[in-house]
Amino acid sequence: MKKSIPYPLCKPISFLTLILVCCMMIIGKAQGKNFYIVTPFEEDDYFTKTVFPFSPTFMKTHKVKSILLKSDEKIGTKYLYNFNPDGFIESMTTIRYDKVKADTAFYTRYYYKTQGLIDKKARIDYRDGIVKVNVYQYDKKNKINIIRIFSLNSQMPNRLQNSDWQGEPFPGVDKMILKGSLPNESLWKKLTTENEFSSWQYRYYTENKFEAEERTEYFNFRKKNDNPETCYQKKTYYYLNGLPAGLFLHNGCTAKKTISELYQFKEELLMQLTDAPSSPESKIEKYTYDNNKNLIRMEDIWSGQKVSELEMTYDEKGFLISIQRKSEAANMIQYFQDRILKATYSFY
Repeated sequence: MKKSIPYPLCKPISFLTLILVCCMMIIGKAQGKNFYIVTPFEEDDYFTKTVFPFSPTFMKTHKVKSILLKSDEKIGTKYLYNFNPDGFIESMTTIRYDKVKADTAFYTRYYYKTQGLIDKKARIDYRDGIVKVNVYQYDKKNKINIIRIFSLNSQMPNRLQNSDWQGEPFPGVDKMILKGSLPNESLWKKLTTENEFSSWQYRYYTENKFEAEERTEYFNFRKKNDNPETCYQKKTYYYLNGLPAGLFLHNGCTAKKTISELYQFKEELLMQLTDAPSSPESKIEKYTYDNNKNLIRMEDIWSGQKVSELEMTYDEKGFLISIQRKSEAANMIQYFQDRILKATYSFY
């Protein structure tokens, strides 16, 4: 029997968002039945550089079907996450609303292989009319080998078509994705042949006591744009005992020079992430956990000044109840405007 449980607001809350099942596949570190997997992963769609994905073990054990994060504000954003019976995110929707008027900003749907590895991820940006599909390829050790990124223009209802993207519009693609299916492989073969896509190439190797993962992004637009430079960006992550230790960003595809991010762990829990550690304007994220190893606080410190923090509360079963943002300088940094969200669950 399906049921929905709205959690009362214990403390005001704001949003710490999370997901990306591809993070789970890359890192592969679950923390028992914790609500989150507390391993850092970058996701540009959210306000924080560190994104904690939901733990599929927790979701499967408790038969969670969906989570809705929403504030009581008349104007704001709500976030809906749907899970399959195995506990993996099946879809995610970000909805902006103004009183009773709703405007979906993003819709993302996830597809999986039989062994649980992510197969495809399809995303629609309703505001700019972009359809983006990631197709994942793995090596013999089930490590990601290549991610092909297809981006298409799409004509959204009541939206002007985006005109500054390299891809070509393909009618109906957005509708197919919304209905839970993807175009057949002939479209991907056509895009591959015409080089209308970008791809991430992965390389894994050992350097001293560290395991390294090198990610190089290639744009293959030479046939259409006569661009001789295909290498766009490269990152090298270093792991120690399976946990990330540092990140090097490369300028284009040059050799690594200075470390860009440092990760500090204690008992396999992320305690601190430092962005640009050698810079006087470094940014630090500090994390605090309860006795059950659930994340209860994340603090943002810029240039030595604490500008914001998130507080998470849980019930006795480990379910997230609320997330509260407290800003030290809300007037100075609108980016950290305090918000309140509360969680509503539905179950299988």
